[in-house]
Amino acid sequence: MVILQAFHWNCLNDWWKEISAIAEEISIKGFDAVWLPPPSKGMAGDNSMGYDIKEHYNLNSKFGDKKSLKELINKLHKNDVEVMADLVLGHMLGEKKEWNPYFKKKTYTKFEERHFPKNYEHFCHECGNCQSRNSFGETVCYYSDNAYMKDGLIDWAKWLKYEIGFDSFRLDNLKDMRWDFSKDFAAEFIDHTFMVGEYWSGDDEYLNGFINHTNLNVFNFPLYYNIKEMCMNPLFSMRNLEKTSKKNKINFLSNHDIERDERDFNKDAIITNKELGYAYILFQDNPAVIYWNDYFKYALREKLDELINLRKNSIDKKLELITLNDDIYHARRGRYNIIINNGYDSYNYSGLDVKGRDYEIFIQD
Repeated sequence: MVILQAFHWNCLNDWWKEISAIAEEISIKGFDAVWLPPPSKGMAGDNSMGYDIKEHYNLNSKFGDKKSLKELINKLHKNDVEVMADLVLGHMLGEKKEWNPYFKKKTYTKFEERHFPKNYEHFCHECGNCQSRNSFGETVCYYSDNAYMKDGLIDWAKWLKYEIGFDSFRLDNLKDMRWDFSKDFAAEFIDHTFMVGEYWSGDDEYLNGFINHTNLNVFNFPLYYNIKEMCMNPLFSMRNLEKTSKKNKINFLSNHDIERDERDFNKDAIITNKELGYAYILFQDNPAVIYWNDYFKYALREKLDELINLRKNSIDKKLELITLNDDIYHARRGRYNIIINNGYDSYNYSGLDVKGRDYEIFIQD
């Protein structure tokens, strides 16, 4: 699966129409799915990117309204492209104050949305029963009031899937949420819905513990940090790429948080030789995400088209590792080969010259 993250931070208003206009192109270029920003109304209104969620069932946002969203989803489906909803499940912002007896003061916890009202009972009491505390807005308490929020959030996700038409889910900021809720949520959808969680950690062993507990896929942050080092450091050993576990991992090289500000001023962003990273992740078995700016803003589109095409032609063949050393990664799928040379010096393979800090694709019968 190749997923297009079909937005960037502070993208245009009426974004659903912008994506709808290129739905056919997205399909032709080989993307299997698009990941859209959170569709529900946020506290900041037309300035909201959706992560400051205020009203779950209100789909009038800066990106468009419910009608234009459903039209976009239908158009993508007609072009055989699935659609991923970005779900914010850990916090809420922007409603009225009310007296909160747990803290003996007023808190912004009175949400009067008709289909899914909430009050102080449904947010963190600091009762000590869990370690979750979100620093952004009001932290959801999933299991108080007879698990009102757990059940309500699951019902909302079902509505997005079966009424609005989303096919899959990206789960935001799982690091600040209870593992048992992530497990309960996943259990409701795992048999029929692709899901990937954002658990921002470079600790591979820790992420595997989360995966084993919840059965969720997660973004492959440990591999991301290794690839960042590879792209920006020719002394990085290519052997390290194969040390990261691959089970239930979704590979990526950027996102809206990593590039929330200008890319070149963000300490987490890959600034140079990013095509080396895409050459690696698009040849793997794991699903891969291509970030909007990498495809539509930076000078990577032609190379990404070639790499997506290589993946489409070869993904049904077994991945075989031919050479792996400090400088070279050479893998093959059937007749299709890719060599990534992260060293300074050129590398020669059967008469093919692979320049330093570059890659080559070739067919070998």
